[in-house]
Amino acid sequence: MRMLKGREMRMLVALVLGLFVSVAGTTAWAGAVLHLGNPPNSSTYLFGGEVQPISNLTLGILENGSGQPTLVNPLLLILGVPDDAAFVAPTITVSTGTGDIGGTANYFGGAWNTGTGFAGSFGSGEVYSFIGLTPVGNSSNNFGNWHDADLAVNGIDADFFGIYVYVLSNTAITGGATVTVNFASAIPDGTFAVGYGQDRKGHAFTTPFTESGMTTGVPEPGTALLLGTGLLGFVALRRKLHR
Repeated sequence: MRMLKGREMRMLVALVLGLFVSVAGTTAWAGAVLHLGNPPNSSTYLFGGEVQPISNLTLGILENGSGQPTLVNPLLLILGVPDDAAFVAPTITVSTGTGDIGGTANYFGGAWNTGTGFAGSFGSGEVYSFIGLTPVGNSSNNFGNWHDADLAVNGIDADFFGIYVYVLSNTAITGGATVTVNFASAIPDGTFAVGYGQDRKGHAFTTPFTESGMTTGVPEPGTALLLGTGLLGFVALRRKLHR
């Protein structure tokens, strides 16, 4: 076999690097993820070590780890509402930047109604590709996972999820930073929330199923304790009056 000369070797290395960059630019960046929860990345899970709880009125979006790059505008927040394609997405306020339902233009090649944020009824596949976003190499936020988690946690046997997109601008989110999102009115129980963003090199930042957010009708421990205490007090009072 003929040995490559210096110039030929340099050309081969340049070609391999070029191919690597062209492929890497259209796939998810391993380890560069977004976490959603209330708070995000709390390690509190609802379903077999998966899915973090979010409030019906607020959630946090965290970019994984310090040292990650600042994401370009915009950052997308995607809601999946079980069996509801007529949901009216409430307005939001964010801790940094601004948040709009649908936005004024579609981004990253995605497709949704820029007035209502509605992207369709999601009943198969994974949610990012369903919207038409750049392939991210992460198919864990698929319909099957969402359906099974919602059934186990909320008793909702969803046939589909209505998908709604919010566009968050000028958040300047970067590694280790959190953006808090507040809804003007409550989103339904069983709603999933995931995030999507890109850095300046086109790397996709997405939410693994483990770090997705989901609203739940199950009372929080503090709420359950208050309800239980109130019921016990009612029973004691009733017994006293009966005597």
